[in-house]
Amino acid sequence: MRVTTRRARGDEGAALVEFAIVAPLLFALVFGIIEFGWAFVQNLDVRHGAREGSRLIAVNYRPDPTATPAEQASDIIQEVCARMDGGSGTTVSISTLGAGEAGDRGEVSVTRELDTLTGFYDAILGGIDLDSSVDTRIEVDATWSPLTEACDP
Repeated sequence: MRVTTRRARGDEGAALVEFAIVAPLLFALVFGIIEFGWAFVQNLDVRHGAREGSRLIAVNYRPDPTATPAEQASDIIQEVCARMDGGSGTTVSISTLGAGEAGDRGEVSVTRELDTLTGFYDAILGGIDLDSSVDTRIEVDATWSPLTEACDP
C-alpha cells in the first residue's frame, strides 16, 4: 500500500514563499535571544568584578611593604581583572571615602562597553556602557591609594 500526496496545480513554490515570509521573524527571534543573553552575561561579569574588588579592598589584598600605594592599587585592580571573564575594554576604579583606615568606606567601580556577538542588534545595543559600583566597609587599614586603571587585554 503506497500513500502518495498530490499537490494542487500551481502549488510548487508555496513552501518557499511561506519560509521567506517567516524567516526574518525567526532570525530576529533567534539572534535576539543570543544577543540579549550575551548582554546579560556581560552585565553579570561586571557586577561580579565590582563585588570581588570590594572584597579585595576591604581586606587590603596582598599588602607589600616595599610597594608604593599606587603599585598596591594597581595590583588590586589587576587581580579584579583576572577574576573577570572579559578584560579588554574594562576600567576599574578604587577609591576611599575617608582616610583609608579600618571602618572607613571604600568604593569599587567597574565599567565596560557592551560587546555584541552577531551585530544584528547593534542599532539597539551599540554604545551601551555596563557599569557597577560597590560601596564597602574597609576592615584593614589600606596600604593602597585611589586609582583608576584599564584591564590589560
